[in-house]
Amino acid sequence: MSNLIARLKSPLVLIIGGLMVLRLITAARAGLVPDESYYWLWAQHPAAGYYDHPPMVAWWIAAFTALNDAALMVRLPFVLSFVALSWLMFDAARVMFSDAVARRTLLWLNACLLLSVGSVIATPDPPSVLMWACGLWALARLQTSGRGIWWLAFGLFAGLGVEAKYTNLFLGLGVLAWFALDKPARRWLLTPWPWLGAAIAGAAMAPNLIWNAQHDWLTFTKQFGRIEAGHLTAKYLIEFLISQPLLLNPFIAAFVGLGVATWVRTRNDSRLALLVALPLPLLAYMLIHVFHDRIQGNWPAPIYPGLVLLAAAAAEGTEKLRWARTWAAPFGVGISVMVLAYLALGPQLPGAAGLSQGWNAVSQSVAARQAETGAGWIATTDYNTQGELSYHLPERPVVGMAERDRYQWPAPANLTRQRALIVTAAGDTPDLARCFSDLKDLGAVSRLKKPGKKSDFQLHTGLLKSPECETD
Repeated sequence: MSNLIARLKSPLVLIIGGLMVLRLITAARAGLVPDESYYWLWAQHPAAGYYDHPPMVAWWIAAFTALNDAALMVRLPFVLSFVALSWLMFDAARVMFSDAVARRTLLWLNACLLLSVGSVIATPDPPSVLMWACGLWALARLQTSGRGIWWLAFGLFAGLGVEAKYTNLFLGLGVLAWFALDKPARRWLLTPWPWLGAAIAGAAMAPNLIWNAQHDWLTFTKQFGRIEAGHLTAKYLIEFLISQPLLLNPFIAAFVGLGVATWVRTRNDSRLALLVALPLPLLAYMLIHVFHDRIQGNWPAPIYPGLVLLAAAAAEGTEKLRWARTWAAPFGVGISVMVLAYLALGPQLPGAAGLSQGWNAVSQSVAARQAETGAGWIATTDYNTQGELSYHLPERPVVGMAERDRYQWPAPANLTRQRALIVTAAGDTPDLARCFSDLKDLGAVSRLKKPGKKSDFQLHTGLLKSPECETD
């Protein structure tokens, strides 16, 4: 880290330092969004896998919330991961190109909207991005040193990436694309090093693979069953082609295009070949998927650090796209500051109604109704409400009654002997009579002052018919 600071210049230190302070303030002040509270709930039940994703997001949260469940502690490992990401990409850029490219890479990472803002939110994406970047860093060191031992580091990071998100499986395919595009890289196939790295990758990803084998491949079915067979549409393509340059930063995206064009024209730069090849398999899959279903904006996030490095290298020593080089940092840093400040100040802004707001208030209303009715536990019918009520009411039993596969841990005992307070989101109409008898409507509560479908909750009480029952 001292080497990093020594090579930076004062304005750059102020920019990245100021943004990091703002991220920490935002992480402390903004309430958890439902996905974050859901992942916090995972962390209360440590496992090698979960319904939606591999376990690394839960492992990070569990490690930092062992003594304190404050929002800052839930998010702190994800914010700090951006520090590690910054060092990795700075070092990779320095050893592959120059100090100037390294400084620009560091600045543009902070100007990359998805990475700069996304590191504040506790989701599987920051661990996934960090592990992919670790793999890229190991390959950069491999390429510049010629030492095969870096394949072992790459294998470790590639395997751990799969413990973060299955998207990282494409990193291994990216190496195969690198072999295909770069003749000098293929010499490694005649050595034992990449094969040893592959063995280490397999060992690192084994915990989640074993967990899935023991749970009927639950997560694999969830994640790899997204594309509907025979369903083709082009309606999501334009959205994807517009959203990705915006999330990356459109000015940085222009230099990504320049970097790819430079490699295609010359085909003699192994450094560019590596940076062009690694994201290709994931992008190819995305282009197939987008003709079947929507691509969520965050899905390509792991390839963004490498794209930023490619863009920074392409911008060095050229007068092309000078306007884009001028505006990349002001645009990206400015937007990042505005978004982070909005998230931090959201509860104080008039009319603000984000997904993170009002959950403490509605949780207290639910707790009061539970006390009034003498209900012994709280039932929910969607994972958003389940996560938020569990986080805000940690001493009270909160049990999810829908999609029971999400909750691979034992429910509290004696549920059928105690009346339940049932909380359903407005617009959600589960068949409560399927699982509960003696139902009584208790009216609605809202997490916001202005009622609406996204903020209201309907309350009932009832007696559970069977502990295994699942509302549809």
